Amino acid sequence: MKTESKAVRILFFIRMILWIIALAATVYWIYWSFKLYALGYYDVHEYSGYLRPILGRGLLISFGSLGVSLILRGISDRIKKRRDSLP
Repeated sequence: MKTESKAVRILFFIRMILWIIALAATVYWIYWSFKLYALGYYDVHEYSGYLRPILGRGLLISFGSLGVSLILRGISDRIKKRRDSLP
């Protein structure tokens, strides 16, 4: 019983870390979006050419960590369901 509770708690902390990683990746590309304007890139084509790789990596990291977090939530829910169904 305690090992299952511990496993659910560990999975929750891993999910929290993944959400922080997703938030950091989002803040990173938002920061670069504003920084490119501050550097003087006002032309739409030039701006998008510089932002696209940063945005792509940021979104890939964010969606990847959120996807792994959802998978871990499913595992955690199965552990809790199995624990609650025991007599």
